[in-house]
Amino acid sequence: MTDRIQGSSPAGIVLEGALAELREREIRLLVESGEGIASIPPDGSADRQRLTEAANDLREMFLMVAIIGEFNAGKSTFVNALIGEPLLPMGITPTTDMIELIRYAPMRGGEPTIRDNAVREWTHPNTGSAGVAIVDTPGTGSVFQKHEAIAKSFLHRSDLVIFLVSAKRAFADTERIYLELAKSYGKKIIIVINQSDLLEEPERREVRKFVQQQVDQLLDLRPPIFVVSAKRALAEPKPGILPPEGMVGDAVELSPSNEYGMRPLRAHLRTVFEQVPPAQQKLITQIELLKSILNRYVGTVGARLSLIGQDTDAAEALQKEIENQAGALERQMNSALSDVQGTLKGVLDRGTRFIEDNIKVLRATLRGVDKEKIAQEFERTVIGDAVTRLSSVQEQYVNALVDGSRTYWRGVIERLSKLDALLREESVSMDASSYADQRAALQAALTMADIELKAYSDNQVIQDIEAEFDQNVRTFTYSLIGGTGGALAVLLSIIGGVAVPGAALPPLAIIGLIVGVPAMIGGGVVAARLSRKATQDARQQLESRLKTLEDNYRLSMVKLTSDERNRLVQYGQRILSPVFSQLQALAGRYKDQKGRIESYLTRANELAEAIRKV
Repeated sequence: MTDRIQGSSPAGIVLEGALAELREREIRLLVESGEGIASIPPDGSADRQRLTEAANDLREMFLMVAIIGEFNAGKSTFVNALIGEPLLPMGITPTTDMIELIRYAPMRGGEPTIRDNAVREWTHPNTGSAGVAIVDTPGTGSVFQKHEAIAKSFLHRSDLVIFLVSAKRAFADTERIYLELAKSYGKKIIIVINQSDLLEEPERREVRKFVQQQVDQLLDLRPPIFVVSAKRALAEPKPGILPPEGMVGDAVELSPSNEYGMRPLRAHLRTVFEQVPPAQQKLITQIELLKSILNRYVGTVGARLSLIGQDTDAAEALQKEIENQAGALERQMNSALSDVQGTLKGVLDRGTRFIEDNIKVLRATLRGVDKEKIAQEFERTVIGDAVTRLSSVQEQYVNALVDGSRTYWRGVIERLSKLDALLREESVSMDASSYADQRAALQAALTMADIELKAYSDNQVIQDIEAEFDQNVRTFTYSLIGGTGGALAVLLSIIGGVAVPGAALPPLAIIGLIVGVPAMIGGGVVAARLSRKATQDARQQLESRLKTLEDNYRLSMVKLTSDERNRLVQYGQRILSPVFSQLQALAGRYKDQKGRIESYLTRANELAEAIRKV
């Protein structure tokens, strides 16, 4: 049984049986899906209009081949060459904003019919097949925004898009934009490089190669590419879009034998129409458009739902963020402490060797003791670059801590800003008091996060941390040089005094004798014993001082890390959690929207499968 929709054009495709029933199901799904996404900002209303137009095109039921290209790429001439005769007026200025639509008819019509003051309809037998219409749109890249809008409006309605680019200006920015849009709609694409008679053969091959590379790399598309000269082809006898059997391919060479590239293009179109009948192609194209739009909304609504989340989900996500940041702080602290330990161990090893080399009875006996010289030598050989290395560790730790915190707070602000923008989008559909409460909570959270970020931007935090570490380093240097070096000199004085009976003892040596060696007696045996004890005492003193310094560093770093973590936890508990709680109702709406869109998408996939099986 033949099925024709009321109001369809006589030149449209007549459907029978299963395809007629599938067309009705598809129209209903397009309309229903459009209503379902209409309230979703920012593009819901525009996408509903697109789907409504797609449903109307199914009612008229003709396969639309849209010609898109720059305003001076020779589109009208190309369309005339495609159908085999000069039907459309050529050489029109860019100010022309009419749509030229050529419907299939067994015989060429006379004067065109004007529809809605925007579309000029022609009829011709060489559109390619019954039910096929060729549409010449206003040029892209025009200075007139209206032209751009008209051209874009036909992209989503088209079933096959022929992108016409000029061989002299191949692949302009606007052409990339339109190709990306056509790709996002799931359209079949053919690229035609026109005006190639202006180039020599090597140049034509280079241009084709360039266009292919651009499409592959920038857009990840691999459409068929044809090189033509519509102007030259139009001057030759031609069979229209239905060429002799066997003429297929995309030859670059321009010659009368292939009609300057037009014959291979017509052959390709003929193959496309023969592989899948126009009626089936029309149904598939429109369902693919629906699927591309619905998939976009699944992503959009899913991202919004993820951004807000349900109350428990948001709290868990927030806790995870805080734990990740705290874990990063712990790793930074452990790395810094490891470097501190390595530096101080080097000091201990060098100090031990220094003590063993210098506390010798013979040296003290023969040369006496120069305290200042020993202290200087101790600083040079034992401390060495330890202070510089500790300062470097300190600086790296501070920078890592501050940079990590800045990054975290910027991330919080970015997330809250997205939520704020989301609320503004939804304000038209929300209760006024609820919207005001949610905005107030968000603004409070943003203010607090901004204050935290500025705490690191004004360098006050950095200065406080550096001051604490600088104090540690100064204490370390003074105590180690003055204390250990001085103690070493005292011990050497004592040893020297014992080794030379009758020699006068300095005051410090007397103190050392009273405190450290009350039972000291003269002779070589006592000197040897005292030398061993002095070495042991000096090493223990050095090790104790280094251990104290390491502990101080550890305490400072643990405190700083703990303070940072507490700030994160407190911010989450006092500020962010109430924000997510406020947004719970909005999250429920997004969840419902996502479920509804996914159900449309499931039906669309099932319908597409049924259409392909017919």
